[in-house]
Amino acid sequence: MFIRRILLASILATGFAASAHAQCDTRFTLVNNSGATIQEFYFGSSAQSSWGQDRLGQNVLPAGRSMNFSARVAGANDFKVVWAGGETAELMRVDICATSQIVATRSGIVAR
Repeated sequence: MFIRRILLASILATGFAASAHAQCDTRFTLVNNSGATIQEFYFGSSAQSSWGQDRLGQNVLPAGRSMNFSARVAGANDFKVVWAGGETAELMRVDICATSQIVATRSGIVAR
C-alpha cells in the first residue's frame, strides 16, 4: 500500500511538471535597437548542434523595427543575429519561457 502511494505521488508530480512546462509561452519579439539593419536571424533549442535556416528568410529587420516569432521548443534556446555589415552576435541558453523580447543593441543582443 505504501509503495502504491509513493508511485501515485511520483506520477502526479511528473504530470504537474509536464503541465506547467506545456503552458510555457514561447512567443517573443525580436527588437532591433542596434542602429543597423539585421540581415539574418537564427534561433533554436540549445540542444541543437547547428543554427538551421535564417528565420528572416527574404526579409531584413531595419533599425528601430521589431518582428514576432515563436520558438518550437520550450526551455533553453540560442539566438544569433547577423547585421548587414557581416558582424554577428550570439546569446546562448536563454529560457524562452521567461523571455518576451530578444533585443539587438549596438553592443550585442540581450534577453528581456
